[in-house]
Amino acid sequence: MLLARIEKIGDSAALFLTDEMLKLLNIGFGDEVEVEVSADTDRSLVIRSLNESERKCLIEKATGNVLRRRESVYRRLAEGVSEGQ
Repeated sequence: MLLARIEKIGDSAALFLTDEMLKLLNIGFGDEVEVEVSADTDRSLVIRSLNESERKCLIEKATGNVLRRRESVYRRLAEGVSEGQ
């Protein structure tokens, strides 16, 4: 098991990862990671590295979800009809 320390930085908390952790996750400074918090069950924090194809997939999925949820609004905008009409 690897241990990490949480430190206070300003009004935020920072989780410091060791070089070993960064290597195991294949991540480095400035990389984005997926963070999953499970507060209800086992109070765990899961950090996953994202490669470019995973990131692209997540963006496409999120964009698709927004487009589906707001489809009628986008259609009305394309037709030049305002929300209140």
